Amino acid sequence: MAGLLAATLSWGQQMPEQLPIDPSIRTGKLENGLTYFIRHNEKPADRAEFYLATNVGAIQETPDQDGLAHFLEHMCFNGTKNFPEKGILNWLESIGASFGGNVNASTGVEQTIYLLNNIPLIRPTVVDTCLLIMHDYSHFVTCDPVEIEKERGVILEEKRSRDNAGWRINVATKPYLFGDSKYAGCTIIGSEENLKTFKPESLKNFYKTWYRPDMQALIVIGDIDVDEVEAKIKSTFADIPATVDPKQKDVHVIPANKEPIIGIITDPEANSLEYELIWKRERLPEILANTQVGIVMDLCN
Repeated sequence: MAGLLAATLSWGQQMPEQLPIDPSIRTGKLENGLTYFIRHNEKPADRAEFYLATNVGAIQETPDQDGLAHFLEHMCFNGTKNFPEKGILNWLESIGASFGGNVNASTGVEQTIYLLNNIPLIRPTVVDTCLLIMHDYSHFVTCDPVEIEKERGVILEEKRSRDNAGWRINVATKPYLFGDSKYAGCTIIGSEENLKTFKPESLKNFYKTWYRPDMQALIVIGDIDVDEVEAKIKSTFADIPATVDPKQKDVHVIPANKEPIIGIITDPEANSLEYELIWKRERLPEILANTQVGIVMDLCN
C-alpha cells in the first residue's frame, strides 16, 4: 500500500481534493463543531428521518467502562433534560411511532448511531421535537443513578440472550483476527461482572468525554423545508458548548503477521461448518477518505 500511496500522491503536488457532495444535500458546521446534512425528499410524503452519528464506540472504553458505550445507548431512552424518564418514547408513541420500528440506536466498535426512522409529520412541530430529542442525545442525557440500576437487569438479559453458538464463536475468533490488540477483547456488551458493579460515574465520564459536537453529525432527510430545518438546527443546538481541550481518540493497531494464522473454533451447539479466509492490509489514511485516490486504493486492495 505504501508504494501505491506514493504513486497516487505523485499525480500532483497537493493532497487530492475531497469528492463533491451531492448538491441537493445542504451541509454545514456549527461554531461548536457539530456537522449537519439536510436533504429534501418528498417520497414518502409527510415523513422524515433523523440520525445522530457519534464518532466513538466501545473501543474507546477504559477498563472500568467495559460495556458502557452500549449501556449509554440504552440510557438515552431513560431520561434527558427535556424528556424525563420515558418521555422520549412516550412522545414518539403519541404520534404513531414505535420503539424498535421507528425509534432505535446501535453501538459499534467505532461508532454509535441514534435514529428516528420514517417519522410521521402529523403536524409542523414534529420536526422541532425530533430535533430536540437529538439535541438531548447529543449533550443532555441525565444518566440518573436510579435509572442506571433499573437498566442493569435489561442489559444483563440482553447479554444472556446473545449467548449462543454464533456469539461464542465470534468472541473466540477475535484473538486470531486482532492478536493482542484491544480489538480482540472488545465485545461491545461488556463483561457480566462490570455490568453488575460499575459506578454511575464511569458511565457519566464516558458520556462527557466522547459525546461532544466535534465528534457528532446530524442528518435530516424527508418531506421537509431545508431552509427551515437548517435554521432550527442552528437555534436548537446553539446551547451546546464547544469542548475545551477535547480528548483525542486512542489509536489501536492490529499487529501484522508474516506467516498465516490458522484457527479451528468449535462449539457444542454449532450446527454448520464454515471456512473463512481473511487478508489484512494497512488502514487507508483518513486524509484520503472520500477522494478519488482513496477509492482507487480501496479497489486495488
